[in-house]
Amino acid sequence: MKSQGTATPPSFLKSLLEDAPETLPILRQSCIQVLNLTEDVRSSAGDVGDVIMRDQALMANVIKIANSAAFHTRIPVKTPTHAVAIIGFDIIQAMAVASQLIEQADAFGANTTCLKHLLARALVAGTQAQEIGNALHYGEPGFLFTNAMLYSLGDLILALCRPDIAQQLETIRQQDPDKVPKAELALLGRPLRAIAASMAKHWHLPDTLINLLEKKPVWPTTRPTSDQRIMEGIVRAANELSYSLLNPTIKGQSDTLNNLIEKFLPPYGLSFDQLQQISIKAFLKATEIAKVINIESHHLTPVIDPRQPTITHQPLRQLTHAIQQAIAPDTSQAPIPAEPEEKPSSATRPAPTSDHLLSDFTLQAMKIREASTLITLATQTLYASYGFERVLLALVTPNKEHLKGKIGFGKAVDQIVPLLVVSLDSGSFCHRLLTHYQTIRYHSLEKERDVAAIPEEFKKQWGPIPGFVGALYAPNKPIGLIFADRGSTHTPLTEGDFAAFAMILSQTNANLARLTLQS
Repeated sequence: MKSQGTATPPSFLKSLLEDAPETLPILRQSCIQVLNLTEDVRSSAGDVGDVIMRDQALMANVIKIANSAAFHTRIPVKTPTHAVAIIGFDIIQAMAVASQLIEQADAFGANTTCLKHLLARALVAGTQAQEIGNALHYGEPGFLFTNAMLYSLGDLILALCRPDIAQQLETIRQQDPDKVPKAELALLGRPLRAIAASMAKHWHLPDTLINLLEKKPVWPTTRPTSDQRIMEGIVRAANELSYSLLNPTIKGQSDTLNNLIEKFLPPYGLSFDQLQQISIKAFLKATEIAKVINIESHHLTPVIDPRQPTITHQPLRQLTHAIQQAIAPDTSQAPIPAEPEEKPSSATRPAPTSDHLLSDFTLQAMKIREASTLITLATQTLYASYGFERVLLALVTPNKEHLKGKIGFGKAVDQIVPLLVVSLDSGSFCHRLLTHYQTIRYHSLEKERDVAAIPEEFKKQWGPIPGFVGALYAPNKPIGLIFADRGSTHTPLTEGDFAAFAMILSQTNANLARLTLQS
């Protein structure tokens, strides 16, 4: 979508507002009342509790949060009024909006996994802001949690209403963050921050949040004296910290953290050790709250882009490792799953639930201590759980000169695996995938460029079939490639299949990085 200039409202925003509620989630009346009451200084916990009591789903979530380990209650919380008194208006506001976004994701055709990842990132930002406020003895809490969590409202709205644009912007952020402002203008007609501010007004969200969204953030050079400026710095720091820790493929991931350490900590009088303790508390609290609104724990597990150099990015590695140990201390080795029997065709096999499968894989992967066990688990999971009928793993030889087929699952794949012996010449298809850490979808291996190094007999036996291939790697070390397709039935591959394949590869590489750090 091209920009339409500054004088005319962009059609994207115009359609969202004019076609509501068809294009926007409908906030239940109880949610609107909660937002209004929590903004009114004259409201009490009882006032808000009375409204929540009339919404069974919201009441259940609020009471669960109050009873979670995040709030250390000594006696069971049984009423919404008691829950509101413990949780506070701040979290109540943000949870009322977040839970409704998740509930309505299916109705809007949104990618639930993507939306949950964004909400997890926003949730961590909210708890980070609270903990930073506590460390600074910030005298006016002023909805730190709400402002920090909903500071990414623009991303949440795009993920729900226009996932195609959301994915384009996310890709640009990861590959070249400097191009994001121009991309937003080209795709949306105005900065995403301005659209978020308009949406916040449309939903009657807090004025403090609207003011934050309308301002371009600037780091202070000295400690701010006004509560408003202090709050602005906390919200920005909390979001950048959350974004850095939960987006391992972002370009300059560690640079974002280093910039935060340099420009936020000194003016606010905080040390890196304090930041680390703040982050651990925030992630523990966010994890507990996430359980209540059905956000799986793997969305809140910080990981590092394996391409980050070890020495020059020590703060990121130290912080990530400390949080990982706090939220998932059990790293005992998991057994290698038994080799699956030949599975039934995809036509008779029940469809798996992608979120649950990924969650199970993530939990198993985090317990593994051996790279070979982890890679085997990933290969078998793609075959046994995700409906791919052929999966082949090829590993880089110790001298890094060749890529050789190692194991395979599926009809006749065992006979094909030994045929894959590829010289890793610079610029070749496999070399390009391994050195650029790519995950791609191909229509036919024979039609990809620079595939001359792949043996003709392998290409013949593998066949001209669409599939996916992705790179396995540890920090600065290519490990291998995984190929997956539906070679038996030729069932068409979908975008959902690619998302599942890419997520398994991403989780595997994140855990390979973890194992490298622990070795």
